[in-house]
Order: sequence, then C-alpha cells, then structure tokens
Amino acid sequence: MSLMTAIARSAPLAQVPRIWRMPSADALRTYLSYALIVALLFVVGYGGANWLATQRATHLKLYFDAELAIPLLPAMIWVYLSINLLFVLPVFRLDTEELRLLGRRMIAATVAATLIFLAMPTTTGFARLDTASDGRAIFQLLYALDHPFNCVPSLHIAYSTLILTALTKNGGWLLKATVAVWLALIAASTVLTHQHHLIDILSALLLVALICLALPPAANKRPGFMT
Repeated sequence: MSLMTAIARSAPLAQVPRIWRMPSADALRTYLSYALIVALLFVVGYGGANWLATQRATHLKLYFDAELAIPLLPAMIWVYLSINLLFVLPVFRLDTEELRLLGRRMIAATVAATLIFLAMPTTTGFARLDTASDGRAIFQLLYALDHPFNCVPSLHIAYSTLILTALTKNGGWLLKATVAVWLALIAASTVLTHQHHLIDILSALLLVALICLALPPAANKRPGFMT
C-alpha cells in the first residue's frame, strides 16, 4: 500500500466531526451488553474481594503518614458520585466499535484490579465519618456498600479515566479541558472523601495506560494483538 493510499484511507476517519446524539439500536445493544458484563464482574469481583478482605486479619497499608492529615470534605461526595453520570454518557457519543473497545477495556480493568485485590489486600488509613452522629445518609449508604478495602488500584479512577478519555476522541479543546477538570476533581474527591490514597490513584492510571497499550483501537492494532 502506498503512503498516499494510506493517508487517503485514514483521513476521512480522522476528520469525522463528533457530536452528541441519540444512540442507534446497534449502539444501544452493544452498550447494554458490555454494561451488563462489567456490572456482573464488578459485583462478583470487587464485591467478592471486598468480602474476602473483611475476613483477613491483616491488610497492607500503602500510604504515607502525611496523607492522614488530608482533611475530609464531605461535599466532595457529590463529585465522587458523578461517576454514575459518566457511565451513561458513552452511548450518546461513541459509535458501536468504540463502545466495544471501551467495554473490553473496562472488563480488562475490572479483572486485573480484582486479581490485584485478591493477591494484595489493602486498606485505607483514614477513620471513617461517624454517620450516626453526623447524619449524612449518603455516607451511610456508601459505607454500607463499600468496605475500606480494595484500594490499590482505584477502580473508581480507572473507570473514570477510561470513559472520559474515550469521550474526548475527535473533541474540541473545550471538551478536552472540561474532561481534564472533571477527571482531576474526581481524583481529588477520592482522597477528600477519604476513600483512597495517592498511590491508589497513580496505580489506577498506570493500569489504564497498560490496558490501552494492550487493547488499542482497531486502526492501530497489530497483527495477532489482543482483540
């Protein structure tokens, strides 16, 4: 294949404008299929590893003592929970193949993180908010569903990073700036709600980078590479 032919074939794909739109039936089916798989893996993997961690007498504490001085900012819980909005956005922007790629990457992140949780159970060093006296129902629900384990890597950060970076493809500077700020706020919220430590965030970003290398877009895929 000549260089000009390669450019001609790739140029239209690179120049296709990206818009927010209602999903096609095929895109919706793809999104729901992968969302169901990821949800099941999360419940079984993350939830199972969390339960097993409660049965262990000791857990790794991978944080610096200085981090324990970071204040708790309860209002950041709403930024922390904005990940729930992120989960529904891809179907309104990505095409079917992009949804498949994102789905495969999120499956890979869930499985890899679960294996790490099982092999290396960690816990946070932060004392949890006294919800009985404070009365914050949202924290009561969070603590009931999520024990202070499964910290390294943070799946909260891994999922957020995978989704937000996927949404910026062919996006303008405003979208990319918005995404960068949103991701930074979510990362900050995991610490300021005392759910995670700094190494949890960094290890999640490393995990995402490795997954994106292992599962590249179809246009960049090498022969025999993982699909």
